[in-house]
This record gives sequence, structure tokens and C-alpha cells, in this order.
Amino acid sequence: MLEPGTILQNRYEIVAPIGKGGMGSVYRARDLRLRTDVALKETLFSDPAYRRAFQQEAQILARLRHQALPRVLDHFSEGQGQFLVMEYIPGEDLGNQLARLGARFATPQAMPTILRWTDQLLDALHYLHTRPVPVYHRDIKPKNLKLTATYEIILLDFGLARGGMTVSFDLSDTTALPAQARKIYGFTPPYAPLEQMRDGEPDARSDLYALAATIYHLLTATMPVDAMSRMAKLANRQPDPLRPIRELAPHVPEGIAELLQQALSVTVDERPKTARAMRETLQRLRGSISSTRAGSTSQPANRPAPPGAAGPEERPASEPRPPVEGLSTSATSYPGAITPNVAGPATELTARPIGTLLRMLTTGSPIRSLDFSPSGALLAAGYDDHTAGLWRVANFSHLATLKGHTSGIRCLRFAPTGGALATASDDETVRLWQVADSAFLRLLRVPGCPIESIAFSPNGRQLAVGGWGSAITLCEVEKDRIAIINSLASPFIHSLAFSPDSNLIAAGAYDGSVYLWQPDHAQLVGVLSGSATFINCVAFSPDGTWLVASSGNQARVWRLRDQKPIESLGGHQGPVHAIAFSPDGRFLATASEDRLIRLWRTSDWTALPTTLEHRAGVASLAYAPTGSMIASGARDGRIYLWKISGT
Repeated sequence: MLEPGTILQNRYEIVAPIGKGGMGSVYRARDLRLRTDVALKETLFSDPAYRRAFQQEAQILARLRHQALPRVLDHFSEGQGQFLVMEYIPGEDLGNQLARLGARFATPQAMPTILRWTDQLLDALHYLHTRPVPVYHRDIKPKNLKLTATYEIILLDFGLARGGMTVSFDLSDTTALPAQARKIYGFTPPYAPLEQMRDGEPDARSDLYALAATIYHLLTATMPVDAMSRMAKLANRQPDPLRPIRELAPHVPEGIAELLQQALSVTVDERPKTARAMRETLQRLRGSISSTRAGSTSQPANRPAPPGAAGPEERPASEPRPPVEGLSTSATSYPGAITPNVAGPATELTARPIGTLLRMLTTGSPIRSLDFSPSGALLAAGYDDHTAGLWRVANFSHLATLKGHTSGIRCLRFAPTGGALATASDDETVRLWQVADSAFLRLLRVPGCPIESIAFSPNGRQLAVGGWGSAITLCEVEKDRIAIINSLASPFIHSLAFSPDSNLIAAGAYDGSVYLWQPDHAQLVGVLSGSATFINCVAFSPDGTWLVASSGNQARVWRLRDQKPIESLGGHQGPVHAIAFSPDGRFLATASEDRLIRLWRTSDWTALPTTLEHRAGVASLAYAPTGSMIASGARDGRIYLWKISGT
């Protein structure tokens, strides 16, 4: 193993090991030239033929371009090792998530998301298998899958027993070694097809088996029986020990279950012939599910909590107050980051906000959520490093770091009254803090629900909590007290917002719909459907006329009085993570992974020429109560503060 601090090629500095196997290791490393993190895969071969084959494979893999695959950036040899430099994908792999979240994957709410991942992976496999020189992965499994910050699936290749994804070219022109000696790949038994376990020559259908086994595990939360054990039983005319999917997960439609069972056949010829054929069948089946869903009642069924999950509970603050520390920061002017070019007569300037960057505040961790205090004097930021920060807006100074969560902070919100701040995290808790002295006040635990979003009602009486659970938790808030008052059955929730009059809750869900609830009566009053992927963010206009929901690369505007979509706002080249109305409702801001904030005039929903440019993807956004400032948070760990003039 290479020690942290080791520098290779005078460019790549080892940060930490990621994994180790029989033929090498994978490291997280720092590219000192480009100042970015990379994944560095070391494979140990001494035979010249293998070393030449490694170079050939690296050159072919470096040409691959697909949104579900990490890019291969470089390759080199140093000492006895051959190194592949790949795009580093941060975050937790699905194998760890399965171990941590367990049966929550095997729920009706999770199924649409898992099927969407399946579609993306089949598209990636079709791309790999149909290259001029076909590429076979040979080790698809939950540990080799990661989710991006936008919840898109990425197929990694950190398997080390076999040296990596295998390019299908012949080594016989480079070596006289017997064929058996040239087989350097291995497998992971629960996900490997029989031909691979028998040291046969896998093909495209072998990857389909591994993918189906992986999806079986996700949908049922049960590891599949390995193919060798299954064949042993079948050869003795005994039942297949692989339990049917619908026996373990009855919510999976019969057609989907049959397709996966077909791909899990121990006999190669009984599986779908290609990734494209399997994907086309899956898309047809998903379409029929969507049609059935659209024709059914809009009221979601009451669903039981996942096995072993307790209900939400309230707990007083019984732990010592967490220390309040300063955060290493810098306040930097960024001249030239934006050069607005506003054409037209001077009278139009009053209807076209112009953005000027005032400061960049460096925090050291990606910013997931931002919110201004009701007076606009303070700005709160939630970070991936499990902490939140409080900043004074007047002089851009850092006031406090709030510690106590054990996972990243996904959302935070100031209470409209009472001087409190709520922070919500993947750790299944909401923490309430006293803003004046940063004191920890109260803990709300929601077992079985990694929290994605929270929202205070404008009247300050209620707090809605949603995430990877089976319901929205509705709480009553009074000073430092939080009491559970209701539970609204729902799919997985990514974003929540209250209407200006506090009479509606909009819940953006992972199934691509926005659910509208009347909180006082716990009544579902509408479902706004039609998005192809999950809802990133929802926001009501200040006068309650419009609801805007972002999904994928665009935002959709809905007229609330009749729940009709009236406009789609495009133009972004990446997922729109955050949206915010100006306090007077005249403008809408949309923030995207494409590093831009775009501004829209709500009178006619036209895009304005001004864009606010960032150095990294924008994950969060907040309008100051005065309307004269926008705060945005990026994945490079910087908070951008923009002066908005001409409004």
C-alpha cells in the first residue's frame, strides 16, 4: 500500500486508500496540477504482456463517454505498478447504503427510483457492449454503484480481484501464454453468472445477470443466492433456491419481476439477448405502470413503516450544548465573475435585476442549504461535513459553527418568529438551535427517515419534515418545543414548502410528482405530475398564485387555482437544484449544476440576460428578505453573495 503523501509522476499525491484487493489498490489522490481529487487505481503486473495489455485497455477506456460512467483521465507505470487515473466520485456506495438503510429500499416508494437507476445502467451497458472494441464490466454489484449529488447512478469499477473492466481484445498477439493463464478477472459470487464462476468467457449477457442480481438485492433487500448453488439444486431436480421477487417484495409489478427473473437465468441463452432489448422491455413496463398510476386515485395509500422502524419521537435536549467554534473562512471579492449586458432603453433597467458579486466566503465543505434570517441580518449555511455555519451579513463575518449532527446537513430553515434555527440531516434528526447564542435547544428524531427537507409555516406554528421515509412528519412548534401532531403518507420526499397563507404544503417527491396537502386537515388536495425524474425543489410565489417545481434541467410553473402547468423554464445545461422567488414576487431565480443562476421575470416568465456565474455547480440558493441580495452555495465549498440592483 502506498502511504498518504506519496507523490507519483510529480503530479498525483496519495490522500487515502479506498480499497485493496489481491492484485492492487485504489486510492483517493490529489491532482496537484489541476487541483482536483481523482481515484487512482494501482494494478500489479510483472509480466510484460500484461503490462502492454493494461496500456491498451487504458487507452480504450479513456475514450468512453457516458453520464453513468466515471471518466478515465490518465494512465502510467511507476515501479511495479500500473496506474489508472479516474474521475473521483465522492459519497457512499449502494452497498453501504443497503447495509445502513436495509429494508427501506424494498418499499413501494423506493421502487420508481430503483427502476430509473436500472434504466440508466442498461443504457450504460448498451453503450459499453456496442463499442467498436466491446467493453464488459464483469463485476456489477451494489458496492460498485454510487449516487451523484443529483441522485443519478454511476457505475464504478473498484473491483480489484480481476484488475478492472475488461476490454474484449485478444492477447495472443502479445504473448504466448496459455489462455487460462491470461484470465485475470474474478467475480463477486452473489452477483456473478454461472459462466463466470466456472471460469468461462463472459459476454454482454453476463453483465445483464449481474445487473439483475443487483436490482434484485435493492428491490427485495435480500442478497441473491449465488449461481453455482442454484445450478447444483437445479441439476438435482430440486427447486431453485432463489426466492421469487414478488414473494419478497409484493409491490414489484409482475412484468418487472418476470424480466429480472429472466435476466437471472443460470442459462445464458434464456436471458435477454442485449442490454438494449432488456431496456426497451423495461421502458414499456414502466410506461404501463405510469399509465395505471395516472388513472388511479390521487390519494396515496397509507403505507406501513419499514420493518423495525419506530414512529417519530420527541426528545428534550439532554446532552451538553455543543461547542461553538469559529470556522476557517475567507471573504474574497470576485471582480469580473459576471459582466451583465443589459440592452434596451434605460427605462427597462428597473425591470431587469443586475447581479454584482460582493463576496465569496470559503467554508471548506459543499453547501447543501442556505437561509436568511427573517430580518436578513444573518445567513445560515448547512454543510456536507455535518455542521452548520452562522454568518453576519453586514460585514460577512462568521459567527458560529453548529455541531451535533452525525451526517451531512441536507436542509436548514430559520423559524419565522422566536429566534430559532432548525437543521435537518441524513442522520434522521432535526435539531433546533437558539440563534442569539447558538445554543442547542431540542432534538426531533424521525427513525427510518434520512431527512431531505424541512419547512416552517409562515405563521411559525408548524414544521414539516420529509425524506426517505413513508410519510411527511408534521410538527407543532412553540418557542423551543416541538410536538408531533400528524403524519402524511407520501413517497420519498426531496423538497417541502408552505404556501404564504400556511394552508398548503407542497411536497416534491422522488416519483416525479408534487403532492399538495392541507396540513390542518391532513388532506391531499392535488397531485401535480408529469416530470420525468424526481423533484429537486418546490417554491410558492409570495402571493400564492404560482408554484414552481424543478426537475432535471428545467423548472415548471403551475397555476394553483386550477393546478394547471402554464410554463416550462429551460436553458440550464445541468440539474436545477434550487429555486427562489424575490420577496416582491417579480422575479424567480433558478440555480443549477451548470454553475449558473438564471433570473426570470414572472410577469411573462421570460429569461433575463443576466446570469450569475460560479466556479462550481450550484446546490443552494436564498433571496434576502429585502430582495437586494442573493446567497448561493456551491460544491466547491464557497458561499457567493450577490448584490441585486435594478429591482
